[in-house]
Amino acid sequence: MPYQRRDYFNRRFTREELVELLRGTGLSPRDLLSTRSRAYQALGLAEREVSEDELIDLMVQEPTLLRRPIVLIDNQVVIGSDRKRLAAALHGASRKP
Repeated sequence: MPYQRRDYFNRRFTREELVELLRGTGLSPRDLLSTRSRAYQALGLAEREVSEDELIDLMVQEPTLLRRPIVLIDNQVVIGSDRKRLAAALHGASRKP
C-alpha cells in the first residue's frame, strides 16, 4: 500500500492542517496531546486549564506535544502505538477497490 511519511519535526503542521485533521476525524486537540512529552511537563499543562485553540497553537509551536505516530488511512486516524487499531484500519483500506 503506498503511503507518505511526514517528519513533522522538520516539516511542522500548520494550524490549518491540524484544525482540518481534527475536523475530518472528529477528534479533539486533547486526543492528539502527548502527556508524556517534556514540553507537556515544562508548560505545566497538567496543572492548568487550556482552551482547545491554545492547545492547537502550542502543538504547532512544539510538535513534541503531538502523540506519535499519527496515521491517516482514508478518513480514519490512528494515534499512538495502538497496533490492533492500526492493523484493522490497514486491513479495511486494503480491501477497498
